[in-house]
Amino acid sequence: MNLWLLLSITYIVGVSVARPVVVWHGLGDNYASPGMLDTERLIKKVTGDDDTFVYRVWLDPNPSTDAQKSMFGVVNEQVDAVCDQLAAVPELAEGFDAIGYSQGGVFLRAYVEKCNGPPVHTLITFGSPHNGIIDLPLCDDGDFLCKRRNSFIRHRMWSPYVQGHFVAAQYFRDPEDMPNYLENSAFLVHVNNERPLKNRSYRDNLASLEKLVLVMFTEDRVLVPKESAWFGEYYRSSDVVIPLEQQKLYTEDWLGLKQLDNEGKIHYEQVQADHMALSEKVLTDIFTRYLIGDTVEENNQEPGLTGPIRKVLLGWVTE
Repeated sequence: MNLWLLLSITYIVGVSVARPVVVWHGLGDNYASPGMLDTERLIKKVTGDDDTFVYRVWLDPNPSTDAQKSMFGVVNEQVDAVCDQLAAVPELAEGFDAIGYSQGGVFLRAYVEKCNGPPVHTLITFGSPHNGIIDLPLCDDGDFLCKRRNSFIRHRMWSPYVQGHFVAAQYFRDPEDMPNYLENSAFLVHVNNERPLKNRSYRDNLASLEKLVLVMFTEDRVLVPKESAWFGEYYRSSDVVIPLEQQKLYTEDWLGLKQLDNEGKIHYEQVQADHMALSEKVLTDIFTRYLIGDTVEENNQEPGLTGPIRKVLLGWVTE
């Protein structure tokens, strides 16, 4: 083989990713689950480098307790703890890219807004309730404990007890019941900067992202409404979805989303599947284009597996 060609190939593979990656799991999952371990494996496969540093966020070193804390606790306190946790990891000191699964995506956005030290460069969120949920995650047919818990939460949604104990309740948001939300929400109302007194640092920090990638599942039956993954707002009474661009959150730029959009830094993706039903093919495509695409292009090399930043419909493929 031609030596120049060999060196070129080595160069492309060797510099495919310049930053470590942080991953935050979803509701009921834990940092050491098979899915999280598969994510780490796939990131290293995509980058072509087993030394790529992947950090899986945890709320407790015990996986079982970590899963419990994803369902019960005070989200603001959890995000603050993760701010301290990530700041103490030497490998992350120069910044990192971040992947959030389901609610983990909103919590990573909260990290960016509240502390962002070390800084996030690219934030990818999968099926994340950025504009809240109007219903709690569905229970399995035979899970009567889950159904009783959901019934309890629904009837006491805005009580201090529920807002201080149940994680999913803290990102509940019904646009047809805004007074209760604005007064009583313990988490989402803050990170969406929706109260009259705006936090300018939240806006500035989020606007500092190089990329914000929002992935929605077209058949999502867990995240209601599914359009919340794109900051959509759903009115149940009229069955109408208000897109981000038509909301004050965007037009008055409470979070810096309008600035990001004007700079071409928001990227919308769809996956034809139910909530978090991700194939390796889909993840490989997204990781390749958003985690390593920039580095390849910056070095004036043919990206190969990368493509133009675009809104694209990703086909669901069962592995």
